[in-house]
Amino acid sequence: MQLVEATTGAQLWADKYDGRVEDIFAFQAALARMIVNALELRLSTDEERGLTQPPIPNLLAYECYLRARHEGWRWRRDAIDRAIQLLEQGLAIVGPNPSLYAALGLAHLQYREAGIDLGEEPIKKADECAAKLFALESQSASALQLRGWIHYSRGRVQDAVRDLQAALDVDPNNADTLGLLSNCCLISGKLTAGRAYVARLLAVDPLTPLNRCMPGFADILEGRLESVEAPYRQMFEMDPANPMARLFYVWVLILTKRTDAVGLIVESFPVEERATIPARVALFLARALSGDAERAHAAVTPDIELLATESDVFARLLAHGYALAGMPDCALHWLDIAIGRGFINYPFLAEHDPLLASLRGHPRFQKLLAIARQRWVRFKA
Repeated sequence: MQLVEATTGAQLWADKYDGRVEDIFAFQAALARMIVNALELRLSTDEERGLTQPPIPNLLAYECYLRARHEGWRWRRDAIDRAIQLLEQGLAIVGPNPSLYAALGLAHLQYREAGIDLGEEPIKKADECAAKLFALESQSASALQLRGWIHYSRGRVQDAVRDLQAALDVDPNNADTLGLLSNCCLISGKLTAGRAYVARLLAVDPLTPLNRCMPGFADILEGRLESVEAPYRQMFEMDPANPMARLFYVWVLILTKRTDAVGLIVESFPVEERATIPARVALFLARALSGDAERAHAAVTPDIELLATESDVFARLLAHGYALAGMPDCALHWLDIAIGRGFINYPFLAEHDPLLASLRGHPRFQKLLAIARQRWVRFKA
């Protein structure tokens, strides 16, 4: 094993190690210490503690945590179910643990994010995990991170950013904190901060499919559409059975006017996923793209509308689809909800969003734009 200076190729340190898999935490701590010494870094008290105290002090429980995190971000009912089972298994092994409780709370929230369970039960379960976290460690990074996710799920994006930034002060390399924080900054029109968090996210966790599209999302919001298809295609190709990855790819193809493949991607949703909300929203977008306003509107069923009232993502997708279908009143209704849920990126709405171009002269659009601008100016990132 070796540590190399990236710009010059000079070797800073090298060594060989043997050991058992059971010794992985001790090996990890020793390796981290050697790198710190080689780079002559000065660590904070929290960072020193992190070198010697693994967040989950049991290899089997840690494996449960890693596998659960991968499953949760697949946004499928069966995958989220498995994530929760794995995390409960990890808690049974090690007892109360901040990292496991935070991951379990987030897994419950992912039922809502993916449109699987739109009731209050996922938030109730996440709140229960947060209460246990704050009882364990009142200002732990895990507790602050989960509370940030709960704020975001309730549309309180500014509150989410405050908690996530506090969590990052304690644990600066947590991928789930960085992922949501970058998204919150981007949808709020604070792109400089958002791009900085995206860069840190990819340095920490380049293998989660959702993370791969985040630079593309930032480019979309700045109107740089020529560069956005590849990151979303990469996310889709990394996990083609993920219904949200497929939906996002359809949306980006429409944004970038590369529409030849839209129908095929919608039609090739896995059979077991065709009844999901992401699959049906993708169908809505495809019908809107074709100009079939009546059939597009028919695809927006009450459960989709319910989800969109609780999600800036789905509200924004409905606004885009209805604008494409030439139904401005419906588009403006859902844009109003998206802004209310935290999508206040004023520059994107005012200048860069190609799918809302037909609405910009509408008096109601101008009123909504004024609201978004006011909130964008006040937002702290």
